Amino acid sequence: MAEKKFAGLNGPVENAAVSADYESAQNFEALRVGRLGVYYREGFKTRFFAYEELERAFLRVQEVRGRMCCGQAFFAYFRMVLVAGGREYDYAMSENEQLMRGALAAIAAAAPALPVGVAGK
Repeated sequence: MAEKKFAGLNGPVENAAVSADYESAQNFEALRVGRLGVYYREGFKTRFFAYEELERAFLRVQEVRGRMCCGQAFFAYFRMVLVAGGREYDYAMSENEQLMRGALAAIAAAAPALPVGVAGK
């Protein structure tokens, strides 16, 4: 069986170690956190971000106010933002704050040298 192909920052990644890491990675809904990097689905591709390519990881909160016939409701969406090469990648989104904070903690544990959280905090 052929190795799974991942879309990395610098083109396709076909590596047995990366495929094995993807299979054993912790699953956080749309996001997987492994020993070698972070994985998520983008369309028909599986994106792979190696920790040594990342500059920072943090959560972005998007709050939306919904007006309905009977009043208002507030919704919050949490996006995992990965910064690499001065560009932000934020395709992994969830309504579950604890799940995304757990993913951020897993990234911090797997890559202690990677700055995690908002700069200056």
